[in-house]
Amino acid sequence: MKVGLFQQQSLKVMMTKELSQAISLLQYSAIEISSFLQEQALQNPLIDFQERSILSQRKAPRSNNVSSRNELNPIDVIAAKKETLYQHLLEQLSFLTIPSSQKAIIKYMINSLDEKGYLKEDIQSVESALNAETEEVEQALNILQKMEPIGVGARSLQECLLIQLQRKGACTPEMELILTDFFEEFAYKKWDKLAKRLSVSIREIQEIYDEIVLLNPRPGLEFGSEQEKFIVPDYVVQKEQGQMVLKGNDAVNIQVKMNSDYKNALNDRKNQELFTYLQEKHREFQWILKGLNNRKRTLDQVMQAIFDYQSSFFEKGPAHLKPLTMKELADRVEVHESTVSRAIKNKYVQTPFGMFEMKSFFTNSIQSQDKQELSSSYVKTLIKQLVDQEDKRKPLSDQQLAKKLEEEHEVAVSRRTVAKYREELQIFSSSKRKRYE
Repeated sequence: MKVGLFQQQSLKVMMTKELSQAISLLQYSAIEISSFLQEQALQNPLIDFQERSILSQRKAPRSNNVSSRNELNPIDVIAAKKETLYQHLLEQLSFLTIPSSQKAIIKYMINSLDEKGYLKEDIQSVESALNAETEEVEQALNILQKMEPIGVGARSLQECLLIQLQRKGACTPEMELILTDFFEEFAYKKWDKLAKRLSVSIREIQEIYDEIVLLNPRPGLEFGSEQEKFIVPDYVVQKEQGQMVLKGNDAVNIQVKMNSDYKNALNDRKNQELFTYLQEKHREFQWILKGLNNRKRTLDQVMQAIFDYQSSFFEKGPAHLKPLTMKELADRVEVHESTVSRAIKNKYVQTPFGMFEMKSFFTNSIQSQDKQELSSSYVKTLIKQLVDQEDKRKPLSDQQLAKKLEEEHEVAVSRRTVAKYREELQIFSSSKRKRYE
């Protein structure tokens, strides 16, 4: 054992700033790329980029009374910021002619609402926090529950539904009893037992159910705190002269070039400090340009491979989607699976059947009886069709759905797989789909 300094050579992978930047650029959407370049242009005087705005692609409607310009005013199509639930309720509160002490209690309650519009604190907590009387707090809550949206200020789902029925003038004694005392039996469709306890027919309970399902259980979600987001497709697939064609979306095409005002100063060594600064910024510019070119090349390769493999989808529709994994596509394009994962993130394709996220073209495979591979999305489509066509008085169980898939479509899947796909499709179980009329 000796204490000393020794030299040792080793190989290891290091995440450089440039590599990290290239990875980030690959997973950015078109809108995020534009924001990134705007930020970089503020820091680097050499960057000069031109963005083909989507606004300039749209034609303004012509009229005899307006100018026939072909471009819309950009200000007219800016996404308006959505009003929040908090702002909406405070505006209503400002018009009420009630004592300021009561307004203070209501404002406190408004601040205590969750995003669904439910009051998170009980009456006792509000009393303690504001040192108010029980009667004052209850009166304030009653005023809050009369505001828009209907159902706001409720402390439970049952109370929210009850408020909406009362405001509509549709609340019967049976409805009130169901929502206050027998909600669990009602929700889980234990209607035989419920009909006996209320001395009503199952048909009447079915009518009450049909009325209640039309109500909004989360009134606060009509409002939001975020600005509206827009989806811009990176690629467009359309039929031209009888053939499906894949094109990049020109509306999001961003051209980056060097600022001509600084180009000549790059080789000017008279001012050494300026020369050093510009050389550093020129290296940054080259890395960004290289990253953008690599991003475009990778995206084009990945999308072209998807287009070639899923040709039946683009020609005939979602029901003809073939099973495809990211690993299989990565092998086709000869890149790593993680590169495909980053490339398809937040990217969209406009097709004749609507807009689809690129990741939706990847599905697991299921073997049919004749050993053909089917995509999981195709099986989900079949399940949805069977549920839509079933007799709602005798809905199909998961086992019956599995049997029908095998007999009618030669698709052999287990009951557990059917249950999984049904839940992913947000389809209720057979007991909750049953109707009594």
